[in-house]
Amino acid sequence: MLYRIIILLLVLLILPDLYIYWIYVRKWTRRCCLRVLSFAPSAILLTAMTAIMSSNDMKPDNQPYVGLFMTVMLLICLPKFLFSFIDCIGRLFPSPRIRRTFRISGMSIALFSILILCCGCFWGRSRFVVHKQTFYFTDLPHEFDGYRIAQFSDMHIGTLRKGHEADAKKIVDLINDQRCDMIVFTGDLVNHQACELDGFKHILSQLSATDGVYAIMGNHDYSMYIKYPLESMRKADVKDLQRRERSFGWNLLINNHDIIHRKKDSIAIIGVENDGRPPFPSLGDLPKATKGIGKETFSILLSHDPTHWRRKVLPKTDIQLTLSGHTHAGQFKVFGWSPVAFVYDEWSGAYSEGKQILNVSDGIGAIMFPFRFGAWPEVNVITLKKID
Repeated sequence: MLYRIIILLLVLLILPDLYIYWIYVRKWTRRCCLRVLSFAPSAILLTAMTAIMSSNDMKPDNQPYVGLFMTVMLLICLPKFLFSFIDCIGRLFPSPRIRRTFRISGMSIALFSILILCCGCFWGRSRFVVHKQTFYFTDLPHEFDGYRIAQFSDMHIGTLRKGHEADAKKIVDLINDQRCDMIVFTGDLVNHQACELDGFKHILSQLSATDGVYAIMGNHDYSMYIKYPLESMRKADVKDLQRRERSFGWNLLINNHDIIHRKKDSIAIIGVENDGRPPFPSLGDLPKATKGIGKETFSILLSHDPTHWRRKVLPKTDIQLTLSGHTHAGQFKVFGWSPVAFVYDEWSGAYSEGKQILNVSDGIGAIMFPFRFGAWPEVNVITLKKID
């Protein structure tokens, strides 16, 4: 997984050290040993990164070490990068006073970033919250007025191994405590492989709702980030994941649907395979998933990637409510904004077009970097209401 961001990691490791050395260290001391020592933290981190990557950083047992590495690296390198960037801007001005202002600002922001990182790593990742939402529809069947759905997404359970297993129990208890009519999981149960679920069956099997638990596949559930000698081995791992989910008592929807009845009324719960933009897999088959559903049937679609909604759901269907995840809201949000907004048009919360609504969950887990700030790990409790 680290290969995917190796350029970014090298930039964070190398550029700030070079800047600080050239502008400050070489002027502070002439002693060679002290000059070399200024590069020691980054050299140690580079050695650790090489060791992790050479031992396959995507193996389930290595995931906690990847998280630890990312935490330590960002605590050291991100503040240096922020200081260097801001201080560099200040040096564009000839005034010593302005340069000093930028230097102090850079130091302050660097220190503040350490505070945010510590908060997100040691507290925010387990600050589970319940986000309650109410959606109104004119065509909701009368018997489903007030129907409640608990949505959770992007559990990435491999990140909970070796030290955070108790969080899985907290998540399950939090969801069950909402006493909803239905529970839905909108994909990314694991990081890379089905075996990450070892030891979690008893906990995940405790999820319970009147109309059951429905789940779909996310991009990480296809074992696509692991290199296998044979494609058949990857497919076997995907089948193993699907078998495990069903063994929890979950209803796994793979381009199909189910009908929920309340007296004379009914709604459809539809689930498609991951349908994303490259490089993510696009395996969703809406025509297959909706085959046999009447045009007047109120429908809820589970689709992991929110880009599916604008690409295919809006232009090709009348599905009233789509539930997605995938973005994690960047695992970082301030004043309702996240850098992930540069990548996704719909990335957190509810969006509507005409009579159709999309809800994007911020997710409840973390991938690679066990950090959450502002985009707290959440359970979405959605209430459906009928209006005239």
